[in-house]
Amino acid sequence: MLEFILMLQTSGMALLMTIILATSAISMAYMNVRTLKKQSLRQQVQNKRLQKDMRALSKSAIGMGQKLLDTDRKLSDVLKKQFAILNSQPEHPSYDQASHLIAMGATEDDLVNTCGFSHGEAELLLSLKRQSQPSSSHVH
Repeated sequence: MLEFILMLQTSGMALLMTIILATSAISMAYMNVRTLKKQSLRQQVQNKRLQKDMRALSKSAIGMGQKLLDTDRKLSDVLKKQFAILNSQPEHPSYDQASHLIAMGATEDDLVNTCGFSHGEAELLLSLKRQSQPSSSHVH
C-alpha cells in the first residue's frame, strides 16, 4: 500500500507539473494571440495609410502627366506657328522696308544693321535711291 501511496504521490506531482506546464503554455499562447492581434491592427492601420498615400501619389502623378501633355501640346503649337512664320517671311530683308528707311535718311550702316544687308547691297540701294531722286541743283 505504501508503494501505492508513493505511486499516487509521484503521479500526482507529475499530474500537477503537467497542469502547471499546460496552464503556462495556454497563458503564453493567449499572450501571443493578443500580441499578434495588436500587431495585426497596427499593420491594418499602416496599410490603410499607405493605400491612402498611394492614391494621393497616383492622383498627383496623373495631374503632372496631364500638365506635361498640355505643355507638350502648347510647345508643339508654338513650334508650328514659329515654323509657319519663318516660312512665310522671305529669307532676305524686305526691300520695301529698306526703301522706307532710306527715305527717312538711313545710312549704309543703318541698312546693314537693321535689314541685314551686306555693305555692297546697302550701298547699291542708296545709290539707286539717289539716282531716282531729282537733285535740287537741277531744278530751275
